[in-house]
Amino acid sequence: MQMPLYTIVIPVYKSAKSLEIISEQVNELQQRTDYKFEIIFVNDSPFFLDTCKTLTNLQKEYSNVKAITLRKNQGQHTALLVGMSQAKGDYIINMDDDLQHPVNEIPKLIEAITTNPMVEAVFGVPKYSQKKHSLWRNTGSYILNKIDTWFLKKPEGLIKSPFRIMTGDLIKVVVNNYNATPSVSSLIIHATNNIINIEIIHQKREYGKSNYTLRKLISLTLNNILHYSSLPLKAVGFIGVIGFVFSMLFILHTIFRYFYWGIDFPGYASTVSLISFFGGLNLFALGMIGEYLVRIIKEQQKSSLEDMIKRN
Repeated sequence: MQMPLYTIVIPVYKSAKSLEIISEQVNELQQRTDYKFEIIFVNDSPFFLDTCKTLTNLQKEYSNVKAITLRKNQGQHTALLVGMSQAKGDYIINMDDDLQHPVNEIPKLIEAITTNPMVEAVFGVPKYSQKKHSLWRNTGSYILNKIDTWFLKKPEGLIKSPFRIMTGDLIKVVVNNYNATPSVSSLIIHATNNIINIEIIHQKREYGKSNYTLRKLISLTLNNILHYSSLPLKAVGFIGVIGFVFSMLFILHTIFRYFYWGIDFPGYASTVSLISFFGGLNLFALGMIGEYLVRIIKEQQKSSLEDMIKRN
């Protein structure tokens, strides 16, 4: 029986020394286990000469290392998608280039997905108390996960993570359905519910500093809400319809008062009725536009019939 190939896709941004350590550790793991690895580094910092030089040397040193250099900086998630589109593995592993995701934890991911036939993706998550990120980033990640639960219909209790493993079949669906501002974890959740979490160790960052600023986290949150959820538009549509109904009721109430009790201010009934009518009509039109946009978004996000089938 042929052993499966595991492709490790790593987005790279201004890294050098850590890439050497990851390559060495992965190949050491391959030598002492039955696992066969392919490593794909996607260079998202083509302007950074140290990174380019290091990747060139690693390709010469290790036969299972492949480097892909993007023409310009595209962002972590686009880099991941590019790497996954070139992966040959039966399973694809994602991890960061900063050594915070230990190579020795990869067997945990592999065991979790290979021993559970129904599982298509595994997110490796450390205990909250063991996360080596700053307090504001841990807090931001927690809030982002809650937002994902509300807006993306993420399974309750599931925590997203950039340290993950997926089946090759799921990767094809993810790569085929990305958008202009992709989020790989959100694409996975949109494609399947067969996802689990496992506990892994999280290490301290050895080189450089995190590129995830508060601004980027907020931007990612907005992208997740606007690209992967139609809930805001549905809320606008609901408010528009309710506003229209209430404006009609208010007009009827005003007319009833005018004929049965009288109104002391001349022109009040007609003015208020016209304002309420056209105001309600505007809200109703806004609600209808919202519903049309919801259907357009769903049309863009729909998967092909083949993508809906889970392969064994």
